[in-house]
This record gives sequence, C-alpha cells and structure tokens, in this order.
Amino acid sequence: MVTYLPELFYWQDMADFPFERAMRVTAVTIARWCTYYYARLIAPLNGRSARPRAGLLPPTERETFVAHLLDTIWQDSATPELFTLYLHQASLPAHEAALFDHPDDTCCWSLHLSPAQFAELVAAWQAHNLPADLFYPAGREHIIPWPGQSLWARLWRRLGVTRVYTPRQWQAYHFPNKNSSPD
Repeated sequence: MVTYLPELFYWQDMADFPFERAMRVTAVTIARWCTYYYARLIAPLNGRSARPRAGLLPPTERETFVAHLLDTIWQDSATPELFTLYLHQASLPAHEAALFDHPDDTCCWSLHLSPAQFAELVAAWQAHNLPADLFYPAGREHIIPWPGQSLWARLWRRLGVTRVYTPRQWQAYHFPNKNSSPD
C-alpha cells in the first residue's frame, strides 16, 4: 500500500473547486474495495445527531450506500468539509490505516491504496472531469523554513516552524509562469 495525500491546491486553495463531486467520486470509487465504514458528523446542524454510524457496507450496493452516506453527511453538517469517514477492507484495529482515511478535515486526510487501485481512481477522476493529481504520493511535498522577514517569521524559524507545500501549491506559488516545477 502507498499513502497518498490530498493536493490542497485543489481541495482548499481553489474557490470554485467542485469539492462535493470530487469527494463523492473518490469515496465511491474506493468503496469498491471496502467492506466496512465509520462515519461521524463533527459540526452537526442544530438538532442533528453527531452519533457515529459504523458497520458493514452492503456487498452489492457499496457505491450507492457511500454516495447516500455522503449526502446525509452534507445535509446534516454545518460545514461540508468537516466530518469523519473511514472506508476499510475490514473492521480494523486502531493502528491500521483505512483505504479512505478522512479523520476530520481535508487538510489531514489520506488514502492508502495499491498502485493499481490508485490508477483506477485517477481514471475515475478523469472520467468525471476532475484533475488527475487530486492526491499525490506522500513524501513529494516541499518543506521549507517559515518564510518572511517579520519578527514573528524570524521567531517561528528559530523555533523550527516550517511551511509545507503540496506539489501543485509549490508549482503555483513559486513557479507561477511555468507548467511544471523543477523537482
């Protein structure tokens, strides 16, 4: 299994990014390889239950079930991006990662897929007119000392605080007039 991280350039930086469509295509595709789910609202609308839902995915309707689960999450949540959703191959011990591992926010989630599964997911994104690089293999991010010359920036650097850029963020912020960054 390879760990893939979200390309935050799309998921957080783009104001017009089709978040729900991209999330749905990602989760529904990964549901094909899973048998178990865990879901919880983190910021429920008034009167909505934050009680977790968990259990086995229906063997023949996994994709439909996960699509309806996401609809319920978005309908009942005050913040569409803030929820917990794990899709597993089985009921996992706490130390094992889920294939779809969304603990709370889009900045912190990950996918744990084989290269063949990831290739199938990329094909699904492209079939739905989504970018092929919505996720990238962990380890490709760019980590630099905290930028800037202000007193706070210098203090943060002295304390070891860093700034992390995803590959697409690095390209957009540091090489805005080029099609690719020099990795």
